[in-house]
Amino acid sequence: MKRLNSLFALATVAIIAVGCAGGAASTPPPTPSPSPSPVTITTPEQAAARVAEVVPSFAGIGPRKKDMIGGCCFWEAVDTTDGFELTFEVGWGDCQSGCIERHRWVYSVTRDGTVTQLNENGPPPPSGVPGPGSGSTGGILPGGTGIQGRVLAGPTCPVVSVNDPSCNDRPVAGAIIVILDARGTEIARLVTDVNGNYWVTLPSGPYTIEPQPVEGFMRVADPIPVTVGDGIASVDISFDTGIR
Repeated sequence: MKRLNSLFALATVAIIAVGCAGGAASTPPPTPSPSPSPVTITTPEQAAARVAEVVPSFAGIGPRKKDMIGGCCFWEAVDTTDGFELTFEVGWGDCQSGCIERHRWVYSVTRDGTVTQLNENGPPPPSGVPGPGSGSTGGILPGGTGIQGRVLAGPTCPVVSVNDPSCNDRPVAGAIIVILDARGTEIARLVTDVNGNYWVTLPSGPYTIEPQPVEGFMRVADPIPVTVGDGIASVDISFDTGIR
């Protein structure tokens, strides 16, 4: 059974991604985050974790290490009168020597957990940044456009009972997802993570998602047409386990 839910995600914080080669983007008007964390923010680590709640693509990016040379992705915090100001930075291009390009996001985090974006600057990060191997769990960065989703397999029980979590569809890790452009040319080949998630940064336009066969399932999921607009198109993919 195929599930397609194409949504143009609105960022939980107001983010205007205006990249220019080496130049600063215009500063968006401060917009507080919804649903502040109930925990009082008292440390930089708590503040960074709160930002990652609002902007999941930052999850896994750690603090800048003392005397670090060439690190691609990190955050730094400065104390303020009402909390902390955090700068999240990602880099790409020969990062062993210090990274050729960098993009930065600056947020304020108040003691009650309210997150507000203050600034953003740097050229737009390309697909795969930060991505696997950079110290981040990856994902589409704030203000980006592309496709993201999850690959699930079901049914998992011969008879599914209502409100029985043990019979929920399970994530498919290691599934290969191919992305084709409007001409049918392969432009990306993705592998789902341990939770079945996949993502790719893409410009606006029409695409086709082609899930590849996965051993142990009855059949491959059908190709899925999707259009990327001004935000992120979310497309979940279902594999049939054959359990009846």
